[in-house]
Amino acid sequence: MTNKHYIGAILIIISGFLLRMINIELPIFEVAMWRQCGTAYIARNFYEHGMNIFYPQMVGGGDIKGYIGESEFQIYTYTVAILYKLFGVHEYLGRLVSILAYCGGALFLYKLAIKYMDKTSGLIALLFYTFSPYLFFYTRSFQPDSCMLFFSIAMLYYFSEWIEKEGWWRYVLMTLFATLAFLTKLPTVCLGLPLLYLCLKKYKYNFIVQWELWLFATVGLVPLVLWCMHSHYLGETPDGLAWNAYRISGFSTYMNPHFYYRIFYAEIFESCLIYIGGVFLVLGIIFTIKKNEFRFIHYWLLAIIISFLLGGSGTAWHTYHTITIIAPASLLIGYAISNYTKILTTYKITGAKRVALVILFVLMVVSLPLISYHKITGRFKPERLEKDLPIYEVGKIADEILPKNALAIGCLMGGPEILYYSNRRGWTMGAGGCSIESIETLRREGAQYFITTEQDKIDKDVINYLKSKYKTIRSTNEYLIVQL
Repeated sequence: MTNKHYIGAILIIISGFLLRMINIELPIFEVAMWRQCGTAYIARNFYEHGMNIFYPQMVGGGDIKGYIGESEFQIYTYTVAILYKLFGVHEYLGRLVSILAYCGGALFLYKLAIKYMDKTSGLIALLFYTFSPYLFFYTRSFQPDSCMLFFSIAMLYYFSEWIEKEGWWRYVLMTLFATLAFLTKLPTVCLGLPLLYLCLKKYKYNFIVQWELWLFATVGLVPLVLWCMHSHYLGETPDGLAWNAYRISGFSTYMNPHFYYRIFYAEIFESCLIYIGGVFLVLGIIFTIKKNEFRFIHYWLLAIIISFLLGGSGTAWHTYHTITIIAPASLLIGYAISNYTKILTTYKITGAKRVALVILFVLMVVSLPLISYHKITGRFKPERLEKDLPIYEVGKIADEILPKNALAIGCLMGGPEILYYSNRRGWTMGAGGCSIESIETLRREGAQYFITTEQDKIDKDVINYLKSKYKTIRSTNEYLIVQL
């Protein structure tokens, strides 16, 4: 690693860190706010109700303790809760953990890049990874996904180092990161595919008798199996809330063309790779398909795609599930951009065709940062932030005026945002499914307040019924609080 390239990589990572720190104090709304608020609720519950990592708590079932069943092991939220103990409850601490995890993931991605490619390709790959708009926001959000990327990329790097050079410290690190990655997100188990490729490359079929590999698999997978069993049990208890994260989609999901459209076009090509990155990814695959030194990256990419398919409908509808493809894609995109003109020479493209392709290449490369800038800054425009601000405001008002033990119905899009910011237990309800019957059913179960910012999406008869039959605590064009 030359000093020039090393310094360049460090500057890119520092730039990514500093840019992600902008507006770090804002409410956690810019992407997947329901998931961010749900994750933040778990961290706050650790802080307020006991630091038992084996019994994470959520809201949504009324007055029950709300132990979360069928969820990931709460490494991320527990880390944030420890920071809460040290510095107080501040959402920016959760963001900071994600941003620091981005730095770690970016560093190991660059180390993998220069291990399998040239250094210029590695820097370009790092640039794309750092400023990909989707990844930019999900590596500063209150979610475990940034940590998962860090753990999984570090695992791949140290495994590739150990398989070549051995050494106990590499072995310990690869095993540690593998265990953390598998526990943080179950689909990372699919990354066993590129690891298997490296094993076959070195040991052929004799890898089966390598005790170090069996120990690695045991230490990495047994904690995951034990946690999955325990987490499933939590969801079955009277105080449990099952997230159903361990379910596999039915056959009909895979027969629906829209499923593939959502994953491969809307999420991967459009959102993760911002169109042009997708074109360069295809070129990168074409340019490297016959190069054995890229097989590890190819299998990494394939493993990610397999995890998407196994995730089924969850992958299609939870947008952040697909960000994992950006890491291996960045490597191939970096190679395609760095070696574009060399490849034109290799394929003997000359004359007007070469000129046209070079011009097209320049336009595409120039447009990449412009698109990234537009998408990233667009999320921070005042009108975009103001759209969700009423959720934060009504939550804070409810937190001030409602009794501390009050049970509330937070009616939004089915997420816990209102309950999180009001700091109350209760039930979540989707505005589209909000009805007089559903409200009255929850009132009989103990609901004392109804809170919403979606009056325009709720049937007007329901709103009129609430205002006429029950006491209106606060009512504006933006939110409504009713005492049931």
